[in-house]
Amino acid sequence: MKYPYKVSAVICSYNRARFVINAVESIFRQDFDKRLYEVIVVDNNSTDNTLRLLENFRATHPQYNFKYFTETNQGVSWARTRCAKEATGEIVAYLDDDSEAQPGWLAGIASFFDGNPDVYSVGGRIIPRFLTNVPDWFSRYFFGLVGDFNLGDKVKRLTGEKYPCGANMAFRQGAFKRIGYFNTALGRSGKGLLANEEKDIYKRILEAGYKVYYLPDVSVIHAVEANKFDVNYVKRHSMGIGGGEKLRLKGHPFSLIKKFVEYFAKWGYAIVYGIGFLVKGQWRRFYMLERFRWWVIMGFLSPDGATL
Repeated sequence: MKYPYKVSAVICSYNRARFVINAVESIFRQDFDKRLYEVIVVDNNSTDNTLRLLENFRATHPQYNFKYFTETNQGVSWARTRCAKEATGEIVAYLDDDSEAQPGWLAGIASFFDGNPDVYSVGGRIIPRFLTNVPDWFSRYFFGLVGDFNLGDKVKRLTGEKYPCGANMAFRQGAFKRIGYFNTALGRSGKGLLANEEKDIYKRILEAGYKVYYLPDVSVIHAVEANKFDVNYVKRHSMGIGGGEKLRLKGHPFSLIKKFVEYFAKWGYAIVYGIGFLVKGQWRRFYMLERFRWWVIMGFLSPDGATL
């Protein structure tokens, strides 16, 4: 099938007026033929001045292949699906609205897909840029909370529990045509923090027999604001992990039981390996790690708690 563009670089946005234009500009700064790609922003009912900024950007940059749309169904899965449906490129590359594509991002994605026709999705490194002081309880176990995604310096095929993160992932259009779009019952929605919409689509890709790879040189920088370290936010985010998994596995009783046992085992492990923090006098790190694992279990038992 012939596509108008090689890549559709897409951004889902919700109340990130202070970041979204920088994200768009980071794509247009790429050393990649601008005739070969388009940039699409899907606004998900923002109440700030995001739409005004997007319209102003389009009006002042008529030379760019730039479009924006509003998705009225609330939720990141709805917005990501809308991005894929509006995209006219052979490849759909996702960047978060508070992220910044690094040099070589577009070229690296396009080149890898061209050289590997059996690959249906890729994801790259995500480097957090902290806009606030990191609290004393923060440890590597919370990397997912700030979008830190780093699987090393080598290209890797992903076949198990590791999968690309939404701030930096790309798909062939054919992937959506064969396995469908994002599960709209999962994912963040407004202030709700249900998770696992990314895990769900990657599980479906792998189960269909298609390949997924990690590309270390296809990187983005992700802004981390102070709200990510608010304890109530951490609690809801953690519950969203468990709640999203409960909904993802709905209708599969054996898998639900297995996951429930796994979560309790991880809570026990957290207590054991958290003793290392206690030995070092890092009580807050131990406490928050234990709380994190317990909140995941709470979310699994009561998914509605993550949507409040």
